[in-house]
Parts: sequence; C-alpha cells; structure tokens
Amino acid sequence: MNTKVWPALFAGLIAFPCLAKEPSMSNVKTYCYGRYLVDLPADAQLTGQGYEYDYGRIDASKEDSDLAGFDRRMKTRYEALKAGKQKDGFDVAAERQPAKNIRIFELSKKVITFMAGGFEAYKWDRGTTFSMQYSGYSVEKLPSVVAGVQGEVLDKLQYREPDDIPSKSGFCLGNGFIAGAGTTEQPEEAWMSFRFPQWPGVVVTVRSMTVSKPGEPKLLARLGNASSSRSLSGLLAQVHVLRKGERIAAGRAGEEMLSTVPTDGGYRLHQFRWEAQGTKLNAPLDPTLIVEFQSGAKYDHGQPIRPKVTDEQATQLFDAVVNSIRLRPSAGGTLSDGGPAAPLPLGTLAATGAPCPQTGWWTCPEASGHEIVGGARQLLTQGSVMPAAQVLDKARWFDKARGKHRQFSISTTWQLVGYADPQPDTPPRGKAGDGVDDATPENDA
Repeated sequence: MNTKVWPALFAGLIAFPCLAKEPSMSNVKTYCYGRYLVDLPADAQLTGQGYEYDYGRIDASKEDSDLAGFDRRMKTRYEALKAGKQKDGFDVAAERQPAKNIRIFELSKKVITFMAGGFEAYKWDRGTTFSMQYSGYSVEKLPSVVAGVQGEVLDKLQYREPDDIPSKSGFCLGNGFIAGAGTTEQPEEAWMSFRFPQWPGVVVTVRSMTVSKPGEPKLLARLGNASSSRSLSGLLAQVHVLRKGERIAAGRAGEEMLSTVPTDGGYRLHQFRWEAQGTKLNAPLDPTLIVEFQSGAKYDHGQPIRPKVTDEQATQLFDAVVNSIRLRPSAGGTLSDGGPAAPLPLGTLAATGAPCPQTGWWTCPEASGHEIVGGARQLLTQGSVMPAAQVLDKARWFDKARGKHRQFSISTTWQLVGYADPQPDTPPRGKAGDGVDDATPENDA
C-alpha cells in the first residue's frame, strides 16, 4: 500500500464524522487555548493555531503598527468594497465606527430572489489587528448580527501577550482574549499544533470545540464500526494497538486509542488520539476535548520519514500532554463591604491548581469507578489550592500482600457538592499541598 495512504486513512477513522502513570516534564511551557490550559515541553514549537468564537473565525495580523496605520488601511478597504472589487460579489452597504480602533463593514448582494448579507469586522489593539468576516445572513438579520459582533466580540476582545495566562473567565486566542463566563450557548473552537526539533515529523495537536450535534458515536464506537466493515477489516488488521480504552483526564471521561500503522519502508508510524466528547449543544464549558499525536508528518522524497521517537517516548509525551490539560482557573469575585458573599451554588467547578472558591465538600469525575486517596468527597477550604486527584490503581495480588497500591496524580476539575464549615480542631482534607489521608498508601509506581 502507498505509504501516504495509511496515516491519512487511519486518522480519518478515528476523527469525528486505563490510567497511565503521568510522565514528568520537568521543563514545560503552559499555553492557553480557548478556555483550557495545556503544558508542552519548553522546546516545543507552535506551528499552527486557529480560533472560532460565536460569529465565526477570528484572525490576527501585525499589518498595522499603530492606530494611524490601521485607519489608513480601513479607509483603503472601504474604498475597495465600495468599488465592487469583492470576488464574491458583495458590496458595502454601510460602515460602522463605534470606536477609533473598530470598523465594521456591512455587506450585501442580490442572490436570485433575495438579498444576502455579510460583514467584515476589524479591531486594532496594541499593534495587532483582529478580523472576522462572514456571509450568508439575510439582510433583515444583518443589523442584529452586526450588533452582536460588536457587543459580544469586538468590545470584549483585547490584545494578550502569548505567554500571559489571564486570571478572569474568558476565551484565549493567539494574541487575544475575550472576556466572558462561558455560560451563554454559542459555538467556540480553539486548536494548537506543535512540532519538536529532536523528533522530526512528530506533531501534537490539542483542540477544544463546542458540540454541534450531540450524541455522535464516541472514539471506540467509531473504531468498532470501522472494524466491522468488510472493506476496511483487512487494513485494520495491520494496525498495532499499543493501548486503548477509557481514560479520564481534564476532569472529563474520555477514550483513547494509541496505535502504529505500517509503511512501505518497513517501519511504523504513530497515530494516538484521546477525546472526551461534550454532551450539550454549543456549551463553552462542556466542549469536546481532543489530543492527537502523529509521527511521520514530514516527507522525504515523497515518503514519510522514519520516526526517531520510540513507542515509549511517544506514549510518555502523549500521556504528559493529556494529563496536563485543565480548565483554566479564573479569578473569583471580591467580597463586598456589606458583609460576606453568598455561598457559591452547588455544581460550581474549579480546576486543579486554582484557588478554592468555596469551603465545602468537593468531588471529581475520577471518583466514579476509582478509589481516590482522601475519599470520593473531600472537604476543601476557600483560598487553598485545588489539589490533583490521587487515584489508586487496582492492586495486583502481590501488591495486596504487601499492602501497597500504585498511585497516580491527575489534574482534574472538582465540583462543589455540599457546604461545610471546617471545625477548628479538624483540618479539612485536600488543603493546599495535602489532598491525602494520614495513612497514604506507598507509591511504588
């Protein structure tokens, strides 16, 4: 079989229509994408990224170094639209300038029996110009669409240094940030791809995207459907599965498939994927999360290059990236002068590493079906650091004889399930730096 066909074919099968010991990455860099954080080795090179928010894709450029340059380019763009130089036939119907650094062009054209509408929107902030454009609306809906683009996107969009991690709720994109709690139903998507100088051809991609069609088959179900196909069963028989099954990460119940596929050169390429599907339509706080690892994504004379990364190295890197994904902590509100703030509602979420926003009983997804050091429900105090979940692996018979369990530390998302005031003589479980009982099983993993 042609070497190029295998990776593309298998990637297509696992794409949309077992706990592992967390390897340590001692030198990492944290990236913010959408509403999530992920850690990559410090030498990882960001080679691609893309973002969609509510009304469409948001691009960023450095074309305008100052506001005067932005103003000149917007005037040139307006004249070009007015002259009818759009390839798609749209003409400018109106121009809006709600602020010196914002421009919105309303577009329209006649399509057979009706008038179609669209927009181009631009905002300049500290040397970066953000842009959005979309067509396909009816002209009757265009005014409300443009008002939404301005109020819900442009007015909240601001420049962000790529290394800055915002402390308030919102959506990270490339050089930008859009403030917002994420409680409004709207489409969002963010992805980043990385390459590694020591491993040519290795690409790791992380993605977060809201659900557009709930109830789609999960990863393992899609693979099962493919294996039952007579036309694909022979090809899939050549896939070597390193690991597959359920896997909890980022506080989400997901599934993974780690495999290698053959090449004509006699070596194999890695195709790893973990995904946790969202369950609600266009819910920013319940998106589908995906991590993909691929080797051989670089060609030499038309053939994918032989991977320099071993199966063990590939698995360790993949595990470390998956285990590092977490919902980005956001700053809590301050107390008013009138007295203590009202308790946060039950169901409030807080990620590992974030300040605990409410003293009370907290649980995490890992507590379902696994034994958690400290208990399935843990009493945490406001202001302490939300701990990682300390998950006990099912003991092997010889470990049971020695009274030992393997233990895994997993970044998770905790949920407030009950209120409680800690007693002065009983320190709460899960306090910063704690998170375990006094009789912590020995970790010999």
